[in-house]
Amino acid sequence: MIQKIAGIAVTILLLVYFITLVLHVSAHDDQYLWDFRSHLGSGKILASGLNPYDADAHSPKMRTTFLYTYPPVTLFLYRLLAIPEYKTAYHIFLIAKSILLIGLVYFWKREFLKQDGNIMFYLFCLLAFNSAVFLDMIAGNINLVQQALLWLGFSFYIKGRYKLFCLFTLIAASFKMIPIFFLILMLLPEDKNKYKYLFGAGAVFLSYLLTQYLIVPELFTGFIKNALEVVGEPGGVVPSTNKLIAGILEIVSKITGITAPSAFQSALFIIVAAVIVFYSYKAIMRLKLAQVPNRAMLEVFLMCLVYALIHPRFKDYGYILLLVPSFYAIKNIHFSKIAPFLFLLFIMSNRMMLPIVSSIYDVVWGFFPLMVAYCVWGIYLYEIFSRNDENIL
Repeated sequence: MIQKIAGIAVTILLLVYFITLVLHVSAHDDQYLWDFRSHLGSGKILASGLNPYDADAHSPKMRTTFLYTYPPVTLFLYRLLAIPEYKTAYHIFLIAKSILLIGLVYFWKREFLKQDGNIMFYLFCLLAFNSAVFLDMIAGNINLVQQALLWLGFSFYIKGRYKLFCLFTLIAASFKMIPIFFLILMLLPEDKNKYKYLFGAGAVFLSYLLTQYLIVPELFTGFIKNALEVVGEPGGVVPSTNKLIAGILEIVSKITGITAPSAFQSALFIIVAAVIVFYSYKAIMRLKLAQVPNRAMLEVFLMCLVYALIHPRFKDYGYILLLVPSFYAIKNIHFSKIAPFLFLLFIMSNRMMLPIVSSIYDVVWGFFPLMVAYCVWGIYLYEIFSRNDENIL
């Protein structure tokens, strides 16, 4: 009875916090949803007949500061949202994201965690990976829509409905192209048509891009130019492996006075990425040989971790992708006594100020989500390689 009452109390507190957060963001439309504000401005620029990929076309009056980096066809969504006045569009987008987040958490619990999902999962979603959910809500990025599409696709992959998996992966990749990476999952099933699905989906995606290039070449080349430009941005909100290597080399440079060439940084990143891919591939082959009942789900979780670790520009709010794989690892790790400590580790946030030397502090907390992601990846590899066939996760 006490446990039930505590669960209800935690649920109410989390709901109150979420409502408060939404109301706070709603009341400060000039401070939050900066990505949405920028993208909405690009939609208005398109409606005015100018090129939204041209930085000179963006003006303070249109309340936009960032480059538009999505394919031209996606501009029509923001052009549609730009029809009402700004405050109306702002609140429509915020309410839609709030509903989508609640639905996604429920979907995660029902389709992936099942009996492992409990009240603590809600708290985990709120705090894990430097509060990635909070960062997504205040940034106003399209990321949450992409996450919903990807996880819907993953659910179809686990059920063996590969056409629908490919379809939703393609839709998810229509804004940010890199999620097309997840089509690589089609190499893993025991299905005679898997290569047909893989190459067919790849052909559809290439056609999606080629059609835009042929119809609006100026906009498409602007999209490619902007996309390449933001790849080189600083790592403050990009806690990726690539940016971590850059941060470490910068500290070494300050200490030694020796500046490593950019080619050296790129080579280090390629080596680390190759190691991650190699050991993840070995783990997946181990799952295949062991004939693990939940093999497809573990394949999805491992691929999410690989994606996060080797993505050269994995944003802070992108770590929402790892909430389910991480919580599942905590709930199913065989060393159950350390599970509470893992839970506390994963929900630690950079808002916990500690008296650390500033440069080291920035690296540790700025890249804390990435370090946690490596920890989750290590847990999966250990559980897969060290256990017999019947006891793998």
